[in-house]
Amino acid sequence: MKTTLYICALLVLSAFLSSADSSSYEILEKSIPPVIGACLGGVLACTSIVISVLSNASKKTKSIAKNSESFGRFVSGLEFDVKVLVVCLACVVFLPYLRSIDYPVSVSISTLDPSYIKHKLFSAAEIFFASIAFITIFELVSILVVILKNMMSIHDSSEET
Repeated sequence: MKTTLYICALLVLSAFLSSADSSSYEILEKSIPPVIGACLGGVLACTSIVISVLSNASKKTKSIAKNSESFGRFVSGLEFDVKVLVVCLACVVFLPYLRSIDYPVSVSISTLDPSYIKHKLFSAAEIFFASIAFITIFELVSILVVILKNMMSIHDSSEET
């Protein structure tokens, strides 16, 4: 329920911040995909570091990580977050193309021009998906830092015995 409220609030904020002005939405269209793509690459690099540390760890450390319920949740959550990030990247890459298509159906609200509504909706969608991507990146980085701290304490405790 809480997540639904956050998503609704983010949708409203995205609609409020969106623009139908081409100079505004072109900035989003040019800058967001490379940033999200670079962040996805960074997340995957961090993940490979965690795997590398695990693969070079002692047998006891590997056993602790393999049997740890929290590590299993981390891996499942990481997989989900990376998929969300890939979907958001795909959306912000394809939305500019979808904006450029002339659709046979147009939406009219009051006296607003259908073109204005179209550009406003696509800008809101771009802002929404970019926001979801950045929130996911923040969560992934936070989790990776916690895991690295936990791995160091697991590694330190396995060296003591």
